[in-house]
Amino acid sequence: MRFLVVSDTHGETAGLRAVLAKLGRTVQGLIHLGDGSGDVHNLPGVPLPPMYQVRGNVDGDWSLPPVRTIWALDRKIMAAHGHHYLEGSTLRPFVIAAQREAACAFLFGHTHVPYCGDDGGVLLLNPGSLSRPRGRWGPSFAVIDVPPEGSGWIDVRMFELSGSGSKLRFSAIHPA
Repeated sequence: MRFLVVSDTHGETAGLRAVLAKLGRTVQGLIHLGDGSGDVHNLPGVPLPPMYQVRGNVDGDWSLPPVRTIWALDRKIMAAHGHHYLEGSTLRPFVIAAQREAACAFLFGHTHVPYCGDDGGVLLLNPGSLSRPRGRWGPSFAVIDVPPEGSGWIDVRMFELSGSGSKLRFSAIHPA
């Protein structure tokens, strides 16, 4: 299964619109990790795959869960905005939560900084922000391919968005 993973759009839909226009029909799901989760409803005419959303610290839609489990084939993935888990500079709370729930991955946002790593057999992924990036990367997002258990590890590709209109480009990035 292929998922588009985005976060922290904060009401600025241009990047989200561009990514979905290009990739929306090629994925089986869109995971929005909060702070702009409602932005997906403000994109008329853009192909929308099934959506998995969580509430971020500035989202007003209290019907969205703060954390959720997503089943991709037979693999369990946890998703949250991340602000309740971050403790200083350590990502350990994400690992502990994923291990407690027997999840193979924890997807989070909040920092606006892309990150991809493995800790204790748990994939940790932050796609960065499509509208208000921080750190060395520009607006960014991720695409993950989840094979059935026993058929390989989750493939993560991360991209930086640059240009606009007909000059829009997705460039691969490799944050650590």
